[in-house]
Amino acid sequence: METIIWLAIIGVIIWYYHSRKKSGGEPLDVPATIKRAEACAYYWKKDIFQLVHFDSPHFIDRQNDFDAMEINYLRLKQRFSNEPNKVLELARDWCKYAEALHSLKFARVYFDVDMSEQAFERLEETSKEPWIIKEEVEKKFKSLLGADFQEIPPDYFKRMETMGEVPKEIKDRLGMVRDWQYYYRDDKNLWEMNKKRAKWEEEWKAKQEKEKQEKEKAEASAKKGESIGNKFWKWLMQDSEDKKQGKTTQSEKK
Repeated sequence: METIIWLAIIGVIIWYYHSRKKSGGEPLDVPATIKRAEACAYYWKKDIFQLVHFDSPHFIDRQNDFDAMEINYLRLKQRFSNEPNKVLELARDWCKYAEALHSLKFARVYFDVDMSEQAFERLEETSKEPWIIKEEVEKKFKSLLGADFQEIPPDYFKRMETMGEVPKEIKDRLGMVRDWQYYYRDDKNLWEMNKKRAKWEEEWKAKQEKEKQEKEKAEASAKKGESIGNKFWKWLMQDSEDKKQGKTTQSEKK
């Protein structure tokens, strides 16, 4: 059952990615106001921070990118508060930045389920434009903020390079699939993700247990109904037999 659900999830991911690519990845119009531009950014935030079928350091990186750049955007918004047109320009950049993070995340999601020989090439191709948007918006915000720019936290590859290999005892405890979490042990987004995952798993188990109990209850009810039906049928047959024997006895007396 669980395998079927994961296959369905993967199917939705593939469908979503292709439909998005086909439509040009522009579900929202270019925001006409600051308020709409900010709403656009937080629209993408929901997807950036939501759980998918597996956990990845690259998803944590995109969440950290969003958090850092949100501070930079809010600082710039205040700095240029007397220039509405400039703030609108920045808000639109903020919206594009959030969408680029979303695209980078789902490029990795799709890569995880892409079993073709062109998987790496496809990842590189789909990541190219959103990665450039990400870098250019960061450069623009940094040039405007100077020393006040909130630096982007190091990504997975930089953390590996700086911190070296995962210690064997940590690797054995976390396992090969989760040993990357060693590099993010002080990262709030990792802890939040783990809390969400634990809650999701708890709710999933509770749902499975509830379905199991409901199934057992239905089966017990069906058996009970069958038992009552069998007793009624036996009584009916016995009653019919008794009546038949009664008629036979009366006939013999005559």
